Amino acid sequence: DLNIIIIIIMCPIILCGCWNYREVDTLAIVAGMAIDKDMVTNKYIITTEIITTQAQGVSSIISSELFSSEGDSIFDAVRDLIAKTGLRLFWSDAKVVIVSDSIAKEGIIPAIDWTNRSNFVRPDMWLLVSNGNTAAEILKTKVKLNEVTSFHLDDTMNSWKVLSKFTDSMVWSFVDGLTSEGKSQAVATVKNELSNGTYSPLVDGSAIFKSDKLVGYLDGNETLYMLMIKNKIKQGLITLINVSGSKTNVTLEINDNRTKLTPIYKNGTVSMLLDIYPVVTIHEVQGTEDFMKDENLKLLQSETEKKIGSQIQTLINKLQKNYASDILGFGKTFYNEKPKVSESFKKNGKDIFTNMKTIINVHVQIK
Repeated sequence: DLNIIIIIIMCPIILCGCWNYREVDTLAIVAGMAIDKDMVTNKYIITTEIITTQAQGVSSIISSELFSSEGDSIFDAVRDLIAKTGLRLFWSDAKVVIVSDSIAKEGIIPAIDWTNRSNFVRPDMWLLVSNGNTAAEILKTKVKLNEVTSFHLDDTMNSWKVLSKFTDSMVWSFVDGLTSEGKSQAVATVKNELSNGTYSPLVDGSAIFKSDKLVGYLDGNETLYMLMIKNKIKQGLITLINVSGSKTNVTLEINDNRTKLTPIYKNGTVSMLLDIYPVVTIHEVQGTEDFMKDENLKLLQSETEKKIGSQIQTLINKLQKNYASDILGFGKTFYNEKPKVSESFKKNGKDIFTNMKTIINVHVQIK
């Protein structure tokens, strides 16, 4: 019957709708979240930054307000926030989750499991560890009046490729990385820094994890060389002081880099050969030395190679001896290319990363 066919066609058009549709004014839009813990009561303390708008003439100013709650679990604390805000929380625009240093040291997974598991929260939220401050203190600072701190941190994290002083850590990638060989990862760190009489959040350096426990930190400079080894560096700066005793400082910008890892097993000894191929340009010369001359250019190239090699060796030593954390993925490379060697170390209860020697060759090209 034609009428029945018309009704069937019209029903999806007339009756369509979103099953969980909510009016905007009945929701509290979350920009970011900070997670701390009361070490006495063992309760989690959740601080959320909620977006607010203020009318100013014919336009509106976007700002934010902080709400906190406690709970035995993260979800318990999140649900308790509804009583504080009087509104359901809308998480789809949330940009960052900041976890305190103390929680990260005892194990970060219980704190971020809900964030990764919930259907209402974005799994690609930036994950940061607060170093020297509580996580809530980070959200309480503002770079500018009425600015949303979580959005500022999102902008900073999106600039990681240019700065190369912290890593692009997200909630989903951290959780996913726990299944990989070595189970060691790096997470961007944030702290409040005093500038022009006011504190503002600064993202710099990396928190080093072994499994889900924080074991130490790298500063921004060390993070740059970590990214270089992992083939994740896009841009970055290297400054050489008093090149060849000339009292001239030179700042180079990294424009490209390729690092090749070659695992070696010989006479019961495991080694990793690193061949590093940075492409750099001279961006600043503080002095009168002319580095366009072939002989000076070769000196600059040689000193750059020595500095990169020295910095990388120092970084590897620190990760092996101080943290025993294979965030560089050396163990995974051995497992992929020489699985029998990796299995032999496992059977003998030895950590292949901490027992590994390294050979570093740097091949700098100056454009």
